Amino acid sequence: MLHSCQNCWFNGLQYGALGLSVGYCSRHQKILNAADGTTCGLHMRKDLSLKRAQQVSLIHEAKYSKSVIVQIYTSEEANREVSSAKKDVDSLRGDSVGELVCDYGQLGSKIESLAQLKTLKGARAEVAMMSLARGYVNNCANRNSNWTSGLHLYWWTKKQLPEIPEISVGDIRTTNGIQLARQVDLTAWSIVMLRLTLIDDVIQYAASCDDPLGEANGLLQKAAEAVQIFNLQKLSKWLRTNALPTLDRMLSYDRYVELSNQLHKDTNNIPDIR
Repeated sequence: MLHSCQNCWFNGLQYGALGLSVGYCSRHQKILNAADGTTCGLHMRKDLSLKRAQQVSLIHEAKYSKSVIVQIYTSEEANREVSSAKKDVDSLRGDSVGELVCDYGQLGSKIESLAQLKTLKGARAEVAMMSLARGYVNNCANRNSNWTSGLHLYWWTKKQLPEIPEISVGDIRTTNGIQLARQVDLTAWSIVMLRLTLIDDVIQYAASCDDPLGEANGLLQKAAEAVQIFNLQKLSKWLRTNALPTLDRMLSYDRYVELSNQLHKDTNNIPDIR
């Protein structure tokens, strides 16, 4: 269900077949017990490019309430499907990724929470970081029109862009009725594309600010055109030999350091980026 909570960038605990048996909505601050069958008017699809996700969200919010999580098919408020009970939250916090997702935006700055997710090993932690990062960058860009709010997230993600994720059987919450090995490959593919989508988000914001990085706009579409069939190895090779050199030309390490220092001096951004 592409319009369900499991595919929303505010849910960092699930993405397709990957994740825990429950999700967590960082906007409503509720555990999602049936994330494949619930949604709300705030839904943002993490499988789509930024512009397309924004277009689809306008249609979605016209049908579903923004204030509550509802059942997709009936639009009735979800009750047993969600929870904010302390006992349930405490149980979720027993998982290392679940703990950081629950704490996102609650303790310290959001960028610090994302940085902590970055330090955790594993596909689930990476998906949580990238999912929440899309919402974080979008919020910062809308608030202060500063694309560099996503600078560190862009740099962290670019470094591992062509690497094929290691997926363990414990990372898979469902096989969707297909062979486990095939599901692992599909999940790895979706994670690589999520990396590229987050990078593309930042590029689009940079383009709106007339920054040189914006000249790399359209990278997501180019990847789709270059790798027209499902082939993880081919996608990884294209990203390494084509995407990375392009990105490095548009934003060198020296300029990254310069922008990073400038960002830390901007007192207007201190609460979110330090």
